[in-house]
Amino acid sequence: MSGAAAVDPIALLLAGHDHTRLSLTQLAEPALQDQAIAWLDGPAAAQRQVLRDALFPALIESMAGSDAVCLKGMTRGLTDQGEELRRRWDAIRASLGGASPLPDTLQPWIDDYLGYLQRADEELLPMAARLLDDDALDHLRRALG
Repeated sequence: MSGAAAVDPIALLLAGHDHTRLSLTQLAEPALQDQAIAWLDGPAAAQRQVLRDALFPALIESMAGSDAVCLKGMTRGLTDQGEELRRRWDAIRASLGGASPLPDTLQPWIDDYLGYLQRADEELLPMAARLLDDDALDHLRRALG
């Protein structure tokens, strides 16, 4: 990584995922729901985009041969899952707020989102920390803003 003071983009992604987990638990708490929605609509959505547009291509580029084929399958699966989570979120979000009861679809969506985060955190981010060179990490850092 370039420079001792440089922020580790993998650590930033992991911390963001931790905050997303917290926000997911807050969705069921009316007093915290607006804050959780703001996180899920803003930084969490932005991080999914960074994974899709910056991290996944960098990982694939860092691999060769059959390893790259396997990695393409993993990243495509997470990309598709992230898009499906976003589509489902749009429907759920419209039914949240006020005195309305929580939709029946909320908990399955939360469980699926937690699975998505776990796959990213346990499978791809550790791999990225090992495989990405300084240039790729710098690009990821810039993508995170």
